[in-house]
Amino acid sequence: MNGILVILKPPGMTSHDVVAMVRRNLGQRRVGHTGTLDPGAAGVLVLCLGSATRLVPYMEDHVKGYRGELCLGRSTDTQDASGEVLQEDRTFFITDKEIRLAFAAFRGEIEQIPPMVSALRHQGKRLYELARQGKVVERNPRPVRIYELSPVGNWQKGQWMFCDVVRFDVVCSKGTYVRTLCQDIGSYLGVPAHMSFLLRTQVGPWSLEDALTLEEFKQIARNSAKGEVLGTEVFKSRGFFSMDHGIKHLPGVVITLEAGRLLRHGRRVKVSQVAHFLDAEDTAVETTHKSQGILRIYNDHGRFLGLGCFEETEGERELQPVRVLPLESD
Repeated sequence: MNGILVILKPPGMTSHDVVAMVRRNLGQRRVGHTGTLDPGAAGVLVLCLGSATRLVPYMEDHVKGYRGELCLGRSTDTQDASGEVLQEDRTFFITDKEIRLAFAAFRGEIEQIPPMVSALRHQGKRLYELARQGKVVERNPRPVRIYELSPVGNWQKGQWMFCDVVRFDVVCSKGTYVRTLCQDIGSYLGVPAHMSFLLRTQVGPWSLEDALTLEEFKQIARNSAKGEVLGTEVFKSRGFFSMDHGIKHLPGVVITLEAGRLLRHGRRVKVSQVAHFLDAEDTAVETTHKSQGILRIYNDHGRFLGLGCFEETEGERELQPVRVLPLESD
């Protein structure tokens, strides 16, 4: 099975747990995700099945959307509700205007210091592994971009007292740590803070409405095993998408059938065999992925063939295959 599966990950499971569960239920080894979600968080988890795993590098940089909760009045060593309390202050008073100004200050390009509980590596070890050993190492700030950040709901002056929770929506680039964002907003306000809840609402073109619960997925997998849903018919089900659905932020080309046969055998294609060009689709949220000239390639029957780029060869411009994929009916 080659395609994309969108799962609503529940809190308490790791992203790897979900991948393992999908492998078992589909009887398919090649399953990978396009970006992890913390075990304590819930929400949209995008998985690539079969040959679609070869497209993961071109989907990892989709922007992501979250609904979160900023808990003011207490900071923790993990920057979320699971950690040990580092500081507590219940004497603060913050107005609605101050909250909105603080949120506005974090929109745009900012720098974050990755938390010790992240999966980044330091001298070959994951930071969270070092954190479990009680170690803290120096981490360099990393640039990230906050596209949208706004509190959710209406408030009255004085509602922010005594370790209150501020719900918010954020759309951000790859590599953004929302827990760190919460702590940094607290520091900006002069109040200890941590993230008390996180739900991923969007990954690139996919939203919560596209995601299957684990039970819904398992039922589809059972029906497929019984032969009630056959082959590519499963991709008519909610939650399943064609291989190219996650890379439509890249421009595309349509080539002739004969050129498609050449390309599928790793051969270059002359510009004269390109039927026409396709614009990148304007998806619901911007993607930060830099395509570097990478193109989606289709034959003139609308079949997705893979990815390629144009190169100059002896003064002639040719389409060079980069990722050749099986036809979706293969």
